[in-house]
Amino acid sequence: MLEERALAFPCQGETLVGLLSGANASSRRGVLIVVGGPQYRAGSHRQFTLLARQLAARGIPSLRFDYRGMGDSGGAPHQFDMVADDLRAAIDAFQAALPGLQEVVLWGLCDGAAAALFYAHRDARVTGLVLLNPWARSAAGLARATLKHYYWQRLRDPAFWRKLGSGRLALGASLGG
Repeated sequence: MLEERALAFPCQGETLVGLLSGANASSRRGVLIVVGGPQYRAGSHRQFTLLARQLAARGIPSLRFDYRGMGDSGGAPHQFDMVADDLRAAIDAFQAALPGLQEVVLWGLCDGAAAALFYAHRDARVTGLVLLNPWARSAAGLARATLKHYYWQRLRDPAFWRKLGSGRLALGASLGG
């Protein structure tokens, strides 16, 4: 029988709320479901609830929780790159609820995946990552996106075409010549 238990635990002076699925499991490894924002522990269309229950049915405990300022948790919301304290507190609570738990796999979606990736190297208890559609930014990716959107926008700008038609556009310099 699936056992689920609500947890309330501290984080930076606030109370976070989570739901432990598979609370009767004796596994050494569990899954911390790291939600993407702005969502709460049930997930869009209850996807995190369904995932947690499928894991529990296979003997794998999981904890899904609300970050500070989201769902039922107290405090002010934080961006995904500022939730390390929330993740640490959730892992602490997960292990306190299941003392035999020694390893935690972080499962994240979108910016929850990015948050998991940013956090994982900080905590030796994290032994695995499942990253779905991580939101990440790189200098090269930002440059490509900027160029793509800049030139598309310029081509749609009537002022650009007026400048080109009037001869005021230094076409040689623009083409690198």
